[in-house]
Amino acid sequence: MTDYSKKRFLVIDDQSQARDALRTVAQQLGAFAVEFASNYQDAIFRIRNNMPDIILCDYMLGEGRSGQQLLEELRRFNLLPDETIFMMVTGEQSYEQVVSAVELIPDDYIIKPFSPDKLLLRLERIVAKKLFFAGYYKEKRKQEYANALAILEASRESEAGRLYRFEILRQRAEVFLASGDVKSAETAYRNILENYEFPWARAGVARSLHKQNRLQEAREEIDRVVASTPHFFDAGDLKASICMAQGEHAEAQQILDEIAKKTPRNYLRKRLLAEAATLNGDTETALAAMADVIANDTMPGAISAEDRLATARSHINAGDKITAEKVLLGIRDSELQKMGLMEQASFAALLAISSVEKGKIRFAGLRPAMLVTEFNTTTRLDIMRAALSLDDHQLADLQSGQLMASPDAKKAFSAARTLYALHGREKDFREIQRQVALLRIKHDEDVPPNSPVAA
Repeated sequence: MTDYSKKRFLVIDDQSQARDALRTVAQQLGAFAVEFASNYQDAIFRIRNNMPDIILCDYMLGEGRSGQQLLEELRRFNLLPDETIFMMVTGEQSYEQVVSAVELIPDDYIIKPFSPDKLLLRLERIVAKKLFFAGYYKEKRKQEYANALAILEASRESEAGRLYRFEILRQRAEVFLASGDVKSAETAYRNILENYEFPWARAGVARSLHKQNRLQEAREEIDRVVASTPHFFDAGDLKASICMAQGEHAEAQQILDEIAKKTPRNYLRKRLLAEAATLNGDTETALAAMADVIANDTMPGAISAEDRLATARSHINAGDKITAEKVLLGIRDSELQKMGLMEQASFAALLAISSVEKGKIRFAGLRPAMLVTEFNTTTRLDIMRAALSLDDHQLADLQSGQLMASPDAKKAFSAARTLYALHGREKDFREIQRQVALLRIKHDEDVPPNSPVAA
């Protein structure tokens, strides 16, 4: 049996009597080091500064926060090692909420009141699992994916591995996905589905297909997950992302808006909502979502330069260039120096749009790099918009052509066409489309059907 006197416990509960009760139960197991956290922020502070071995977290944390939201934040910022045990403590009335949140799976959950014997039974089971996967966790953390897969393969063939067969298969598929081998990930998830209809496995298939730009297939798979598991909110996020990639921005925004109302403190989702609203032309919703993020995503380091760029972009879309300029100039020099070329290009473009006098020189300085660098869709649209406003047709058309030839063409089409229309260049945009289509036809004719390039 595990020696719990050597384990550090953290009890998280906003009620002092409940904290005392949980401490008593832990001490009856032999625990010596038991710390308390009375709220969400206190818990994050303690976990960041002195990682416990075992976390017993109440589902309801007060102030509109929940243990699931805490778990989400810890995983979002990689603050919770795989080796740490996170057990959710819940009342009968919250049980369904805990077990239905497919994307926020704690190591286990326990319904209160419970005895020390019951807690011991649950903990021993989790400890055994953590020990079984210890080698895998280490290699995954180092991003040594080949080693991680080798350990999983060996574990699957072992006698002990039978108990964890689905977890091994899940981890194996996720390693393929993390390593960028999306076709192997798709195959791995499909193999799981041959034995059992896990919602996360079908969502994994959809995610793999999305990364292969097989959008319609991905949409069909994720539709099945959303229909069968309405509380699987990550599946809704994925569906919205697929909708955006297909150019169906209004539907994406509607999906995210509905989920965001049910999960008001999920700020990654609010960022995604802002992106969908921006593509959909709903500047009011985009502004509100980003304002919520800036004001309330209080995890240290959570607000990035990209968040401020997104906020400035929303103000520009709303026609408020003065506020956009203030937001951009409010980014500290130290932050600007840490930006990659992609963010610097967006910053220069947005500043040139909001204040030609202050941004034109910076934009011109980056222009040579803009002519030869591969950017993401958001940055390309920023550059295109600034170039059009500065009458730099060469740069605008280059970005437009590359965007229309990319896998994100459907996602960006409406926004790009609108920008060209605003500058009286609709015919030029149609010509760019025509040229891209001709090049694609020529490419398809030149590449044999069975070639890997064609595939």
